[in-house]
Amino acid sequence: MYAIPIAGIIVGLLGIAYSIWLAKWVLRQDPGTEKMRFISQAIATGARAYLFRQYKTLAILLVVLAVAIFAFIDMPRGTVGLTALAFLVGALGSMLAGYLGMYVTTRSASRVAQAAATAGMGKALLISWRAGAVMGVSLASIALLLIAGFYVILSSLTTEWAVPLVALGFGASLVTLFMRVGGGIYTKAADLGADLVGKIEAGIPEDDPRNPGVIADNVGDNVGDVAGMAADVYESYIVTVTAALFLAAILHLPVAFVDLIILFATLALVATFAGTLLLDTKTKQPLSAINKAIYFTIAITTLFFFGSVFLIGLDMGQALALALATSLGAWVAPFIVKITDYFTSYSYAPVRRIAEQAKISPATVIITGYGIGLTSAIPVVATILAVLGISFLLGYYFVPVTGFGEFSKYLAGIFGTAMASVGLLIIAGIIITADSYGPVSDNANGVVEMAGLPDSVRDITDVLDSVGNTTKATTKGYAIASAAIAALVLFIALIFEIVYSAATILGEEMLRVIQVSMSNLTIINPSVLIGTFIGVLIVYFFTSRTLQAVGRTAMEIVEEIRRQFREKPGILEWKEQPDYARVVDIATKRALGEFLVPGLAAIVVPLLVGIFLGWNGLAGLILGAIVSGVPRALLMANAGGAWDNAKKYIELQGLKKTDMHKAAVIGDTVGDPFKDTSGPSLNPLIKVLNTLSVVFAYAIILANVSLGIYPAGLLPF
Repeated sequence: MYAIPIAGIIVGLLGIAYSIWLAKWVLRQDPGTEKMRFISQAIATGARAYLFRQYKTLAILLVVLAVAIFAFIDMPRGTVGLTALAFLVGALGSMLAGYLGMYVTTRSASRVAQAAATAGMGKALLISWRAGAVMGVSLASIALLLIAGFYVILSSLTTEWAVPLVALGFGASLVTLFMRVGGGIYTKAADLGADLVGKIEAGIPEDDPRNPGVIADNVGDNVGDVAGMAADVYESYIVTVTAALFLAAILHLPVAFVDLIILFATLALVATFAGTLLLDTKTKQPLSAINKAIYFTIAITTLFFFGSVFLIGLDMGQALALALATSLGAWVAPFIVKITDYFTSYSYAPVRRIAEQAKISPATVIITGYGIGLTSAIPVVATILAVLGISFLLGYYFVPVTGFGEFSKYLAGIFGTAMASVGLLIIAGIIITADSYGPVSDNANGVVEMAGLPDSVRDITDVLDSVGNTTKATTKGYAIASAAIAALVLFIALIFEIVYSAATILGEEMLRVIQVSMSNLTIINPSVLIGTFIGVLIVYFFTSRTLQAVGRTAMEIVEEIRRQFREKPGILEWKEQPDYARVVDIATKRALGEFLVPGLAAIVVPLLVGIFLGWNGLAGLILGAIVSGVPRALLMANAGGAWDNAKKYIELQGLKKTDMHKAAVIGDTVGDPFKDTSGPSLNPLIKVLNTLSVVFAYAIILANVSLGIYPAGLLPF
C-alpha cells in the first residue's frame, strides 16, 4: 500500500547523504591564506550568530501556536496532536534547510577565491556550484522525506490526515516568513549602509576591507539570499505538494493519484542528482553551463514523468493528461527564468535603457527602472495563467472526480492545475542550486578584494559574481511564480476545507453546503468585498513596514560607520582596523526587532477577519493578497535586479566614479530593499495567509456558528 511513499522516503534519505558528500567535498578544498580564512570565518560566525538568535526568538511563537493548534484544531477534530506535531516538524524542517545550506556557503567563499587564484575559473566554478548544490539537494530531500514520511504516518493513524499534512506547510511557511523578513532587513540595511558611506561618501571600492560594514554586508548575503531563499522555496515545495495531496483527499480520488504526486516528486529529485553532477567546468561561459544543467534536469524529469505514469494503474488518458500537466509546470521554470533574465540582465535593452538614463539624473534612473519593473510582471503572470488554463482543461476532461454534482468537472480541472504547480516546485533542487551559487560567488569576490589578491584573480571572480547576480535575480522570479501557483491551489483547498468543516459542524449534506457556499462567494457579498480590500491592505502594510525597517536599520549602520571613520581616521589610511563586529551586532539586533510586527500581522489579521467577517471575508482576504501581492513582488524583484545590473553595466564601460555611475549607484541603492527584502517577503506572506486559514478553518467556522454574527439566512451557509 505504501510502496511509492516508502520509495520517496528512501530517495529523500539518499539525497541527504549526497548533500553530506557534497559538503565534505567542498570543505576539503584549500581555504586559502590566513587572511582569507579570517574573513571567511568572520562571515560564517556573524551569519550563524544571527540565525541562532532568530531561531530563539521564533521558538516562543512556534510553541504558542502549536498549543493553539492542539487546543482549537486537534482536540475538537480528534486528531490527537497530529496537526500540532506536523506544524512543529514543518517549522523545524525550514530552520534546518536554511542552516544546512548556509553552513557550507559561508565557508565556501575563501575556497572559491583560492581556487580562482591557483587553478583558474573551472575549479572556482565547480566549488561554487557544489556549495550551492548542498543547499538545493538538501532542501528538496528534506521536503520529500517529510511529505512522504508524514503521509505514511498520518494516513495509517487517521482518516483525517489531510489537514495535519497541510499544517506541515504552515509551519514551514511561518518560519520562512520571519526568515525572509528578518534576513531581508539585515542584508539590505548592511548593504545600504556600507554603500552609502563607503562607495558614495568615502569613495572606496565595494568590499573594501577599510569599510566597517563590509563583513555585515557579506553576512547579509547569506542570511538573506541563502537561508531566506532556501527556506522560501523549501516551504513552497512543501505547501504545493501537500496542497495537491489535500485536494486528492477531499475530492475522494483513488489512492493512485496520491501515489502519483509522491512518485513524480521522487523522480524529480533523482533527476536533480544527475543535473548537479553534469556541470561543464571547461566552458568560458559559466552562465551557459548552469543553464544547460537546469535544462538537462527538467528534460530528464519530463521523461521520467511520461515513462513512469503508467505504472500506478491509471488509464492511458488519465496518465498522459497528468504527466503533461505536471511537465507543463516544470517547464514554466525556464520560461520565467528567461523572462526575468530579459528584464534584469545588462545583455538586453531594458537594463541598458536604465543605464542610459544615468546620464541625466538619479531620478530618471529610478523612474525608468520602476516602469520596467511594472512591465516585467505582465509576461510572467501571463505565462502562469496560460499554464493554469491548459492544466485546468487537462484535469477537467481526464480526472475522475464524482459526487459533487455540477461542480465535479470544475474540481477535476482544479486538480489539473494542482499537478502543474507540483511540476513547478518539485524541480526546486536544481533551481536553488543555481540560486545559492550566487551568494557564494559574491562572497568570494568580496574575499578577493578584502584579502588584496591580484587583479587577475578578481577578473575571474568578477565573471562568477556577475553570473551569480543573474542567477539570484532570475530565481527570485521562479520563487514568486511558485508562490502564485501554490497560493491559487491552496485557495481552492481552503474553500473546500471550509465546506467540509461547515458540513461536519452543522450536520448538513456536503453537496448542499457546496451549492450555498458558492452562491455566497460573490463580489457583491459585502464580506467578500471588505475582505478583498483587507487582503490588499495587508500587502501594502507589509511592504511599507519592511521598506521602512531597512531605512531605519541602515540609518543606524550609516551613523556607526561614519563614527568609526571620524574617530579612527587611520582606517582609511590602512593604519587602523575597523570594528566589523559592532556593525554586525547592530544589523542583527535591529533586524530581529523589526521583523515581529509584520510577521504577527500575517497571523492575527486573517484569524480576526475569519471570525468576525466569516469565511466569505477570509476568502476575499486571500484573493486580495494573491491578486495584489504577486504582481507587486514581481515589480519589486525585477526593478531591483534591473537597477543593480544597470550599475554593473556602467562599471563594465570603465565609468566608475563618474556622475553617471553615482546616479546608477543611487538607483541600485533604492533597488536593494525592493529585490532582497520587500519583494521576496511577499512570497511567504501569501502562503502563510493561505496555510494558516486552511489549518484554522474548522475553528473559524465553529466561532462563526457560536457568535451568530451573520444576517438571518447566512449562518453561516
